[in-house]
Amino acid sequence: MALPELLWIVVPVLLIAVFTLILVKWFLDNDAKRRRQEFLMSNSEVILQHRFQAYERFTLFLERISPESLVLREQQKNMNAFQLQSHLLKNIRTEFNHNLAMQIYVPSETWQLVKNAREEVARLINTSASQVPPNVPSFELGKRIIEDAGTSANFSVKKALENIRKNVDEMALR
Repeated sequence: MALPELLWIVVPVLLIAVFTLILVKWFLDNDAKRRRQEFLMSNSEVILQHRFQAYERFTLFLERISPESLVLREQQKNMNAFQLQSHLLKNIRTEFNHNLAMQIYVPSETWQLVKNAREEVARLINTSASQVPPNVPSFELGKRIIEDAGTSANFSVKKALENIRKNVDEMALR
């Protein structure tokens, strides 16, 4: 076989092989890109669900530690003021610790507002307790907390709730 005849056979085979390799590479690249997009979409849906759940849990936490609802829910007849103070602070700490991991799904501003609300409510309880003798019935402290609740503690809770509502509204628009 002469060289020109061999070239007539080899060149088309090489062209077909190169063309086939280019097509296979293009197909594999597109498939990898499609799978990556599917993964990102499913991953973003999971994260979105977790973010909504975090906002729900923080909303519930804030509603539960609002001074009025906290006192009305946790006050018991057989407690004195000191016992109620301890019980309320323990309840806030337990609720907060239960929701601690959810902070990774909310913006740092929201997390800071939730922490500030918790600290303000605890400060309100301690301040109100310092104005009432420790051995009086718990309803005296409960009454004092509710009277004093018009201060920054309620404002902090409301501010955190407003921030959560704003964030959820923004998420819903996306």
